[in-house]
Amino acid sequence: MAIVVIGATCSLGELVVDKLLAMDIDVVAKEESHLKRNQDLLKYSNSSLESKGEGFSISFDGSNADIIIGTDIIVQDLLPTKVDRWIAPEFQSWIDGDGDDFPSRYWLSVIDAANAIAHIVQAEQRVTGIFMCGRREWECDDSRAEFEMLWKRTEQGISGEFTKDTLFGHQIAGMVPKPMDTGLSKRPNLDPLHNLLLDITGDGWRPMIPFRTGLMTLIAGMLS
Repeated sequence: MAIVVIGATCSLGELVVDKLLAMDIDVVAKEESHLKRNQDLLKYSNSSLESKGEGFSISFDGSNADIIIGTDIIVQDLLPTKVDRWIAPEFQSWIDGDGDDFPSRYWLSVIDAANAIAHIVQAEQRVTGIFMCGRREWECDDSRAEFEMLWKRTEQGISGEFTKDTLFGHQIAGMVPKPMDTGLSKRPNLDPLHNLLLDITGDGWRPMIPFRTGLMTLIAGMLS
């Protein structure tokens, strides 16, 4: 039985389709962009990508489905691969040099989110109100320091004119240990997600993509 993916025009939806196909799972999605993006994979895969069909369904645009992203799985603080509905407002604010204050975030790479969602829909698990975000709190100042450093480094890479300050001496921001109960914001309860993934994969909820890597992927998409 195929997985029906509805409204997957955002970076998260696209990566869920890509992951399902890589797992040799048949996918039904009407957007031609998925076929173009995965044409090489489909040549050597046992999976198929069709524009019509039936199966367990997931939607990214609020359409009725077995799993609705935003209702059944609530994704927070996502780092997408491009400017889309998932991008947090602070990134453009920091590019513009604005000094607006933003809340702490539990940043999550879209790759980790897509991998988890693909396993959930593969198992055809119906869920309700499960939260998904990163496990580590990033305060606004630390997030901004990481983003601005990588943004300047990328701009200088395009021009070919690197400065010493940009290239060297940058420790990852926010690495000072602190007690778990002193966070500035309350993290959503990740136990239901962890327990669900324990049952499905045996690994639980273990995001693997570092914040800096997720930021570099986002910046590349913003500048492409």
